[in-house]
Amino acid sequence: MIRVATIRDMAQLTDLWRSAGLRFHPDLVERELTAMLPDGLVLVDEEAGELTGTVFGTYDGTRGWIHRLATRPDRRGRGIASALLAELERRLRAVGCPKVNLLIEPGHAAVASFYARLGYRPDELLFMEKWLVPEPDDLYVPNGAGNPDPAPVSAPDGWRDIRPELSAEPYVFAAGELTDPPPGVSPFAIIREDEGVTLILTRADADRAGLAYEYIAARITLRVGSALTDVGLTALFSRTLAAAGISCNVIAGLAHDHLFVDWDQAARALALLRRL
Repeated sequence: MIRVATIRDMAQLTDLWRSAGLRFHPDLVERELTAMLPDGLVLVDEEAGELTGTVFGTYDGTRGWIHRLATRPDRRGRGIASALLAELERRLRAVGCPKVNLLIEPGHAAVASFYARLGYRPDELLFMEKWLVPEPDDLYVPNGAGNPDPAPVSAPDGWRDIRPELSAEPYVFAAGELTDPPPGVSPFAIIREDEGVTLILTRADADRAGLAYEYIAARITLRVGSALTDVGLTALFSRTLAAAGISCNVIAGLAHDHLFVDWDQAARALALLRRL
């Protein structure tokens, strides 16, 4: 059941944000709720008296904003976040809101694909902030106390032209054995884990060897010269693709980095990387 939150939900909301891995200032929760509740845009999903999801909305007469969309970890995958977002969008439209914005912190970039599926798209903006009251020092940081994630590092000049090159063949990730690869098969990479062996190879080779697979990927090689000790290069392109809702798996060689993205997203990924 989706309903408007009340001040009595404050303790459960705080617990939900902690379990969902959000960063927030505990001492400001009551102030935030007191200011936002009258607008009827603070929504919660409730199941048997327990809050399972939440989202905040604000509208300043020009733009709407989405805040604190979160679902309890043990309730994810049930459509709660999508339902909350849809209900908030409905309420914002009802008060005349023409457009909504949201911000995603670098540490949560993976959720960009969720918003992309619902019609949201990234935009290049410079975000700035200023505290009008003394800045609280009680920021809740997921996974233990500490400073917030640092701002992304700008790419050095030597990385400006990363020269992405798309392989014409689709690749797959298939399970193998702790023996030599099947006859006639030359894997691009072999990853040995405690749970078994993963072969990264062309789909044609996998089919020829009778190997099962699910994920079909495109391989993009970055021809820019880089070292394994370089800092920020992997973050640069993974953040770029994540913001567009494109997942990527990275393998670093001594000469180049290789990205594996969803096969049907290859053209978009290549275009985005060429803009860097």
